[in-house]
Amino acid sequence: MPRNRRRRKRRWRKGRCAAMLAVAILIVAGVVFFVRGGATKYTSINDGLGESLVKANESAIDTSTGKDLKKSLYVPRKIDTSKPMIAFTFDDGPKKGNTTRVVKALEKYDYRATFFMLGLSAATYPDEVKTVLKSGNEISGHSWNHPQLTKIGASGVASQITRMNNAISKVTNSDVGLVRPPYGAYNDMVRATIDAPLVLWSIDTLDWKTRNVDATVNNILKNAKDGDIVLMHDIHIQTVEAVEKVLPQLKEKGYEVCTVSELLEAKKIKAEKGDVIISAHQIIKKK
Repeated sequence: MPRNRRRRKRRWRKGRCAAMLAVAILIVAGVVFFVRGGATKYTSINDGLGESLVKANESAIDTSTGKDLKKSLYVPRKIDTSKPMIAFTFDDGPKKGNTTRVVKALEKYDYRATFFMLGLSAATYPDEVKTVLKSGNEISGHSWNHPQLTKIGASGVASQITRMNNAISKVTNSDVGLVRPPYGAYNDMVRATIDAPLVLWSIDTLDWKTRNVDATVNNILKNAKDGDIVLMHDIHIQTVEAVEKVLPQLKEKGYEVCTVSELLEAKKIKAEKGDVIISAHQIIKKK
């Protein structure tokens, strides 16, 4: 066999081996990415709920590395469902400084909450939205600028939700999974127009009215029971201070403070579009 031909054959064999090795590496890398991506994708704790967390965390894989990646990924936590569970919720934010303080207070006791954000506020303070997202808390919607939805017609409601989702999704890369109508006002038109479950509350702390730390703390401690959804507003500094004061007391009493979606998941409740959730024990199903 001519020398040049033997050389070409050896080069061809080497090239084929290199190509096969490259294909094997790609397959292994694909499996690893699929497993990691799958682990993130299925952190949603209730079908249709918490979806913004899932999609936003998938995008974090592409934009973060190392330490930042670990901080940005939503990590489901172990919850002792034998303990009484209450969902903390915060309306009208985010607000610069306040929302971050609430998140830090929750993290201190391994608690989480649901933040019902106004689109206008989210657009004003996107860094606060990022803080909530990266901490594993739940981001939900509260309209664009807080009108009473029952008074603005279906087109007005649709506009409010679209503008809200556009503002929030600029940070989370996804629409919200839950919506709280301003003032808790809803009717059949609102239920039909909003493509999400509507979340109200079973405990109104009246923090917006009293602006008093002890009054808010006492309201929670006096009324809280398993399955409750607690209404607060992180735009008020007194509320922030009340959260910092009440959390250690709830921890001592054996409560689990969680997101709305975590509460529903623990109670094996599937919420759908048009359902009105008042607590884990009181849900008005859409007919």
